[in-house]
Amino acid sequence: MRDWYLVRTKSGAERTACENLQHTVDRVLLPLVTMPLRQKERIFQRTVPLFPTYIFAQFDLETTARQIRYTPGIRNIVQFGDRAAVVPGYVIDELISRCAEGLVDLSNRRLPLGAPVNVVRGPFQEFQAVFDGYLSGTERVAVLLTVMNAERRVVMPARMVTPAGLAQVLVQ
Repeated sequence: MRDWYLVRTKSGAERTACENLQHTVDRVLLPLVTMPLRQKERIFQRTVPLFPTYIFAQFDLETTARQIRYTPGIRNIVQFGDRAAVVPGYVIDELISRCAEGLVDLSNRRLPLGAPVNVVRGPFQEFQAVFDGYLSGTERVAVLLTVMNAERRVVMPARMVTPAGLAQVLVQ
């Protein structure tokens, strides 16, 4: 059985590298995601690689590594020390299952505007808030906190908030 490896591409060349590798390796995986992109005053959706400058490929390292290194769009096979980075099968299986519709599904934790949330980490831990929106994709969120009888908008990492009913489960 051939392993999955992490392959680094040239900047912006993920799709080209993926197409070029399809003739050389057994399988190639380029997870894509749709992200909101702000340009001037407009916000629109753009499909981008989930892991910029990286793709996953399944191949026999000993017989194919040299060919891969000289494939257009490829920088190198990612290594830790002198060994190529083997990606565990369960990681690939999870990515493939989330790519079933063509794009990675990151929606398992999307919160609707106005949803009650609990802050579970950081300086506002144990505060209740109202969800006000995602910032920078799904990395950061804005919430409305009531502090000293005034509502304040606070920006924090998304991992610091949970839907109101989940806080007790995640904190334990």
